[in-house]
Amino acid sequence: MAVPDWPLSFGSLNPEGWWSDFPVRLEHGHRVFAACVGVVVGVLCAGVWGNMRALLVAVVVSGVSAWLGGRFGAPASMRAHLGIWPAALAFLACLFLIGGQRSSTGRVERGLAVAAFILVCCQATLGGLRVTRETAGAVDVAVVLRVLHACVAQGFLTVLAVLTVRLGLLGQGHVQSGGVRVPPAPGVPHSWAGFAVCAVYGQLVIGASMRHLGAGLAIPTFPAANPEGGWLPSVHNVYTDLNFSHTRVGALFVSVIVLTAVLKTMRTFPWGSLMNVRALWCGVLIVLQAVLGVLVVVHQKPKTLATLHVVLGAALLASLAALWVHTNAGWDDSGRKVSDER
Repeated sequence: MAVPDWPLSFGSLNPEGWWSDFPVRLEHGHRVFAACVGVVVGVLCAGVWGNMRALLVAVVVSGVSAWLGGRFGAPASMRAHLGIWPAALAFLACLFLIGGQRSSTGRVERGLAVAAFILVCCQATLGGLRVTRETAGAVDVAVVLRVLHACVAQGFLTVLAVLTVRLGLLGQGHVQSGGVRVPPAPGVPHSWAGFAVCAVYGQLVIGASMRHLGAGLAIPTFPAANPEGGWLPSVHNVYTDLNFSHTRVGALFVSVIVLTAVLKTMRTFPWGSLMNVRALWCGVLIVLQAVLGVLVVVHQKPKTLATLHVVLGAALLASLAALWVHTNAGWDDSGRKVSDER
């Protein structure tokens, strides 16, 4: 909330002196970076669809819409909206109307690319509404939007991770357009990897709710959950229950699920194989994440550790999503990976 308006910042695309004010630098810098991410995802989507003309159409529609808004006397914030949303809709329309005739990818990859573009637009909308609603005094609505903003961000990251791995496998000939080239070998723990993705995402949703409701220190001790040293909280309300669900129940459940997926993967594939390395990386991340979670509570939620905890959770989610895709594609009938040295 260092910048109280949106999509402009203090009524400007680039407010003067924003770099010298640290909170404004963070908020406006976040918006600039988010805009760059949106553009890059648009380029990625057009490339996956083999339809770069959609980008040109979006640029033209953006410029024309903003110019017409100025001609009819629309305020600066409205002109900014006119430069964004008509272009996004025109971009999607161009993709679907022209299709992916020049694309070497399949329907799955094209669907994931569109999903990534839609999610980044939703993420921008949720972030903007969170600011404008809180500025207007609708604090409760803003809190809900903050939680949704965090959840959509993790979903967006997961889609990008899945799309990235599928494009890599497609380039190596491990998958055909529209589906998996060969079925997973017997015993491949793809179900456990998928289960782990869902578990981690659910844990991140609970964590986002806890964080944005200010319940991060509702239980300020660890491992004890109450002042008397008991394992269960002595007071039950939305804050303590959220905290207990995330820091105790969820953390234990997710750790067991992820480590089970890691061990099953490592037992299935030979030591040093690509799958083995990916699984080991996920195991390292879940251990580090658990340690960081404990340190956040013990040290009363310092900003650096809390932020690193969120970042590491996102890295774990993306890594598990990549592991899940790899365990579903690129294996021959004997269970050996095609071109495993890659």
